Amino acid sequence: MAGRARQDHALSRAHEDRLGAGLRSAMTGTPRSAPITLPLLGLGCARMGSFNNEQTFAESVNLVRHALDMGVSLFDTANIYGQGDSERAIGHGLKGSRDRAIVVTKAGNAFSARMRVMRPLKPLLRPLVAGRSAGGAVTAQRDATLRTDWSANGLLRSLEGSLRRLRMTHVDIFLLHSPPADIVVREETIAALDRALASGKARAVGVACDDLAALDAALAIPVTQVLELPWDILAGIAGTPRAAAIGARRIAVIAREVIRLQPGIPAPDAVANAVRLPFVASTLIGSRRIDRVRDIAQFIACVDAPTDLETAP
Repeated sequence: MAGRARQDHALSRAHEDRLGAGLRSAMTGTPRSAPITLPLLGLGCARMGSFNNEQTFAESVNLVRHALDMGVSLFDTANIYGQGDSERAIGHGLKGSRDRAIVVTKAGNAFSARMRVMRPLKPLLRPLVAGRSAGGAVTAQRDATLRTDWSANGLLRSLEGSLRRLRMTHVDIFLLHSPPADIVVREETIAALDRALASGKARAVGVACDDLAALDAALAIPVTQVLELPWDILAGIAGTPRAAAIGARRIAVIAREVIRLQPGIPAPDAVANAVRLPFVASTLIGSRRIDRVRDIAQFIACVDAPTDLETAP
């Protein structure tokens, strides 16, 4: 038990050099809420509740609870993940422990009515899509039926829906979900993020970026407090003016897809590469297995200051 306590402390310790005194609104230069300290590790919950995930709802809830006990206390989700069941599982898993967790959700994408109708049929459909090829077909169909709504009212309605599914009064971080660069800089988009902050339903806001154009747009607007970036972008901007701009603005960075985008590197080392980047605050583990999350958490608890990246042989 003492070892577990030391591990949880290591993963949850404050990193003032990475986060400053807390996430602040660059628009006003004053705190919008109490400072947020991010843990080194978070759980990526994109596949939680999805058609091609054989994990049951109860098993997803159990994974959330175990991750939290391991000190993996940031949970990254979105309104579309698992047709909303990802958020539902997180809400159930954090019942009674909300104050121990950082919850991130995203908005801007939505499912068609057809996909919403299919949600109750998951227990029947999952055995049919258990094969890899069938799962890929479901993913392709999902992507084809996604629609977007970047209007201020649409983004704020999405936040309200997320809060209902999470059974929470607020999320810690609310992000635009893979928006085009021109959407990020629109006055309506910025106003929506500011309204989410002012309402108290989000403690911090920002952008989950898929490309450099979106990243540059996010850095151009003053409301950005948090960025969620994939490994290829993170590795590409390390040591560049973009990384310097992130540090100067005290923007918190969440690293994602760090295992998938580093093929040939053991998962713990891939995660460690992101953890070691000085401008990364928290790194997501996209795993459905409790033992894998535990192994990575134990490994990362021993990782210290930024150093050279591990590379594939």
